[in-house]
Amino acid sequence: MEEMMNKILNIFLTFILTAFFATSTFAATKVVWWMESSADTDPTVQEMMCDAFNAEQDEVELECVFKEDINDTIRPALLSGSGPDMFDTPGASYIKIYQDAGLVKSMQEYADQYGWQDKLLGWAYNSGVFDGELYSIPKNYETMIYFYNKTLFEENGWSTPNNLEEVESLAAKIKAKGMNVYAYGSAGWQPTHEHLVGNYFNTYAGPDNVYKALIGEKKWTDPEFVEAIELLRKHMVDEGYWSGDLETYYSLDWDDFNNEFATRGSAMLMIGTWGFNVTATNFGETSDDWDWNPLPILNSQAGSAPNYQLATGGTMSINAASKNADGAAKVIDWILSDKERALKVTGSLGYGAWLLPLKYTDADFDPNIDPRQKRFLTEFAEASDSGNYGYTTWTFYPNDPGVHIWKDMEVVWAGDITPLEFMEESQRLWDQARADDALVPVGKR
Repeated sequence: MEEMMNKILNIFLTFILTAFFATSTFAATKVVWWMESSADTDPTVQEMMCDAFNAEQDEVELECVFKEDINDTIRPALLSGSGPDMFDTPGASYIKIYQDAGLVKSMQEYADQYGWQDKLLGWAYNSGVFDGELYSIPKNYETMIYFYNKTLFEENGWSTPNNLEEVESLAAKIKAKGMNVYAYGSAGWQPTHEHLVGNYFNTYAGPDNVYKALIGEKKWTDPEFVEAIELLRKHMVDEGYWSGDLETYYSLDWDDFNNEFATRGSAMLMIGTWGFNVTATNFGETSDDWDWNPLPILNSQAGSAPNYQLATGGTMSINAASKNADGAAKVIDWILSDKERALKVTGSLGYGAWLLPLKYTDADFDPNIDPRQKRFLTEFAEASDSGNYGYTTWTFYPNDPGVHIWKDMEVVWAGDITPLEFMEESQRLWDQARADDALVPVGKR
């Protein structure tokens, strides 16, 4: 009887232990990632990133959750001590306020463990380093360029502009044809204004002066910055370069202004490189052809060669409250460890999204890549490697000066304050951010 009881007890213990290890020790760690949602990219990212990760291994189960207005969505979740294990932000400058509040986990131990600094472009890696520790990694890099209707330019004998005189001469010719110079709009995303401000700072004041202002060696009230804002106001308000007039610019959303450009309502589209995909798609439905160029230099003090503004278009970080940080780090390392896969994903999106800032070589690219897109990727790499680059506001500005640069620009355009008064307030906010140790890292030029 005792022997039978011992057998029953052993069977029972074996069952309990088997069930325990099956449900705990060998269960996959679940990692939840909140991502910025986009109807154009969500299905591709789900299939080629999230599903592919889960299919390749069984240690970590990744759940991707696509969120509208990610910055507004993640803030209350982090403040409540909950939220996902991983999350996106719109750019490196947005993460700083979360890092200051202790809501983001340092990833330095994982960066050292997995060698992330060796995998990423130097400036991109450094954009997420605060106080000597890594807190965010760019999931996209981008810059500001302009697209133009190549067929329209050839029909009219127009040349692409390289300087201010050529820009204004071409604008007059385009307007004489009854078209707008540039298509653009801010409906649904007011920070669109900062794209234009950054363009004029970098092509009029010049990257060297922008760098000096970023690190505090120059004042934002210096003449070159005030003059850049005055020139932008002239082109926006007085000349109606963007979609004809200011009110129309305020009323157009993403679909509206992209359609305007594709249907010859405007001759050019000044936008970030995230516009590659939609431009190629829209022109695929027309008989017109398109191409792109770097932004023209508007002032000799900005140099002679085109500069490409450095930007991270979205970042990924780990929640300080996550109980699965090791699993989240494994997800990030998987993403950064295969250049061929990374290029396949971004290639499926027209190289306008999920362009991870890895150290690509020419041999990494699909031979069937659109030569216009490959030209951007190679020219940007060459320019940034040689030091010929500028700075975007959403990557290198701290929070308060960054919000001011787009939110209060409408007051300038309305004529309620002068460009000098606008830049005086900008300088005050920069001084306060510097005093609060709230600056975003800027690598040595």
